[in-house]
Amino acid sequence: MNQIDEAAERVIGLKLQENQAKAARIEAEQALIKLVGCKAEGSSTHKGERYKVMTTGTMYRKVDEAALAAVRSALSPTMFEQVFRYKPEVITAGIRYLQQNEPELYAIAAQAITATPGKPAVEVSVLAVEVREAA
Repeated sequence: MNQIDEAAERVIGLKLQENQAKAARIEAEQALIKLVGCKAEGSSTHKGERYKVMTTGTMYRKVDEAALAAVRSALSPTMFEQVFRYKPEVITAGIRYLQQNEPELYAIAAQAITATPGKPAVEVSVLAVEVREAA
């Protein structure tokens, strides 16, 4: 086995351990929630003799853009602005196009964008026996 295979095998083994640990943690959290409960939204705190446990329920909400126009006309502008916010986001394909094809326009658009690198992804897969034998 060469260094790549050794490193890849280590990644696979650690991912398996990580997944097993995550599953065990989630199971333990569910058991704890069964004991103390959890609000649908918001947090609640519970104390044992040695530990304080806080459970927090979260509600994710998305806007149905197709229905939004009808809702806008049914609410006053003031009420609508209290409930909905305009959220600009970068269209990746568009900004890449500008970056590669129209650098002057990209320089203008880039003034309103903060880019931060994400965590690099590493994917390891087991090679088929035929491919391993050829290496």
